[in-house]
Amino acid sequence: MSAKQTMYYVGFCRVCKTGPLGLRRCGQCENVVLLCDECDATWSNADLAAPPQYAKDGELPCPKCKASLVESPSHWATAEQLQEIDWLQEAINGGLLELKQGIAFTPDAADESSPP
Repeated sequence: MSAKQTMYYVGFCRVCKTGPLGLRRCGQCENVVLLCDECDATWSNADLAAPPQYAKDGELPCPKCKASLVESPSHWATAEQLQEIDWLQEAINGGLLELKQGIAFTPDAADESSPP
């Protein structure tokens, strides 16, 4: 993952306390997950109280199809792609998550609230 990629995120990881929770889109099945940009904890939906999944043996598989969430063509989801995610839109509209835009690995560098 490039350090200069723009990403949308919804806060910071409850596990490591420092990584932004970015919205990562699988390049194979187009599933979107919440992925900590620091410790690689992954959630399949807005239920951040649920236990996260973690990378195994350096691999970070999509929970839906098992393709790599790190390797291309997987990428940080765009604003247009995020509009298609029902669970995300429901969580934002319900006040559970707040969508922000930043730079991968340094979310405060270009922090601006930017709903899709």
